[in-house]
Amino acid sequence: MGNAHPIRLLLAGIFMFGLLFSGLVRAEFQPFIEGQTLAEDVDASADTVRGKLVAEGFDLVGDYAPTEGVRVLVVTSDTLLDTAAQSPRGGYGAVLSVALEQTDAGTRVSYQHPQYVAHGYRLESDNEPVFQAMARALGAIGYFGAEPISSTNLRTYQYAFGLETFEDPVDLGGFPSFDAADRQIGARAEDEARGTELVYRVRIPGRNQVVYGIGMHTDDPNANGAALVQSVDHDAPRGYAFLPHPVLLDGSEAETLSLRFRMALFFPDLPMMGGDASFFKLRKAPDAINQLMIEVVDGEIEQEEPSSGGGFGTF
Repeated sequence: MGNAHPIRLLLAGIFMFGLLFSGLVRAEFQPFIEGQTLAEDVDASADTVRGKLVAEGFDLVGDYAPTEGVRVLVVTSDTLLDTAAQSPRGGYGAVLSVALEQTDAGTRVSYQHPQYVAHGYRLESDNEPVFQAMARALGAIGYFGAEPISSTNLRTYQYAFGLETFEDPVDLGGFPSFDAADRQIGARAEDEARGTELVYRVRIPGRNQVVYGIGMHTDDPNANGAALVQSVDHDAPRGYAFLPHPVLLDGSEAETLSLRFRMALFFPDLPMMGGDASFFKLRKAPDAINQLMIEVVDGEIEQEEPSSGGGFGTF
């Protein structure tokens, strides 16, 4: 019993040495991490992954299927919640998504890079302990999604001049009180007719702040989560861990992140124009998603959002 602590330190040191050797610990980051492929089908794999994450101190707060053969699990933890509470709009970083994608070779597992999320959402912590815990639970065999980006560039990320940054959220309206807003958003988010699903609701400790995850299943491909990912990412593992779409309630005011910021953040190598996939081909998606989130929240908006012209920038 007395040797348990040194043994744990030794094992932790060996684990970190392996990450250093494999190049997974670095000063630059990519959006997604690939975990170990599982031989089970996607539903059985979801049970396996859930157990591994719980064993590392994570709490499952959301589980949904954005499309056939794909499951997205959403987790939080005491560490993530404590970090979220330290930033004015830290709720965006209170959760992480894990994607399970069925392929002929098994179920591919991938997840949002915790440190990439921390820097992109300008959190007070770099999420390194969370990164280590996720890697222990799910494996970390490689990065994907983009060329590496430095923490400095992530914390000031802007895809192109004139486009939104993290500091340019979309106003979804205000309410008479925090409690009234929370009740209404939670009730309206789950709406089969509208094509939306409440995937998670997480309250930030010590604050009147809640982050909601909205699953988008609309018939309009511009406001359908799976269709958006499939339009820009064609090879497994795909960036399904980008989903679902977040809405933040801070006090009595609701907002969301512009797709021109959030999708560009997680798919920064996507070209503006040309090729099979480009932001130009998604030019209708930002307004479509903004309108969907406005309908979900149904808050009192003092002034209409200026039109984006329907695209990722001006063409």
